[in-house]
Amino acid sequence: MVRYVRLLQLFFRTELQYELEYRLNLVLEIIQTVVVTGTSVAAILVLFSYTTILNGWDLSAMLVLLGCFYLVQGFGELVLQPSFEKFMEHVRLGTLDFALLKPASAQFLVTVRNFQVVQLAQMGLGAIVVAVGLSRIPSIGLAEAIGFPIALLCGFGLIYATFAFWFVRVDNLMALYWSFMDAGRFPVDVYPGWLRVTLSSAVPIGVAVTVPAQVIAGRLDPLGLGLLMLGTIAAFVLASWFWRLGLRSYTGASA
Repeated sequence: MVRYVRLLQLFFRTELQYELEYRLNLVLEIIQTVVVTGTSVAAILVLFSYTTILNGWDLSAMLVLLGCFYLVQGFGELVLQPSFEKFMEHVRLGTLDFALLKPASAQFLVTVRNFQVVQLAQMGLGAIVVAVGLSRIPSIGLAEAIGFPIALLCGFGLIYATFAFWFVRVDNLMALYWSFMDAGRFPVDVYPGWLRVTLSSAVPIGVAVTVPAQVIAGRLDPLGLGLLMLGTIAAFVLASWFWRLGLRSYTGASA
């Protein structure tokens, strides 16, 4: 375990050095992230200037949800997207063997080898938006305070499992995936039935973003949180199974 933590630190430092080689570009990307996040918050404020409730969601809950969206999206773009894009390139070029021959878990190396360090800014801004939303909620119970980070971590896990399934198996669906991802900035229950099902299953961004906000708003009972945790574990198991299946297709051997 310690070895993998050290590897993770090494990978992150290496990617950070790459980013700092082009510091102006890094600054411009951070500014772009601030502008995008700011306009999203402004859109929510404009929307709630005409109403106080949107399908049961008030302004405080919507801010928490929007912050969760940027936390989850930032996590995916921080490590999963660049790592899986590089993985697909290795498969096309036949250079995946270099990762498979290393004395470490190939699945770990594929998942966390590459970072887009600038996405830490998106996650930081998302955390700020969440904090602002939480500060507007009159009172937060102990169950909500404990359940919120658990639900958020489950959201991260679901996004990882989605990347493992979509991008390892079908590499030409990335544009479609990000289109569904953008829909996650609003509560999943405001969409029509077919889209709600899609955002809760094939691309579970609706669950990953909406459920943590539901927890903090007291709209999810312990049973629902338990089902979310079981679903996340099942998604991890399924992702590992698809990894082994894909690896057998690539090499003819099991992981």
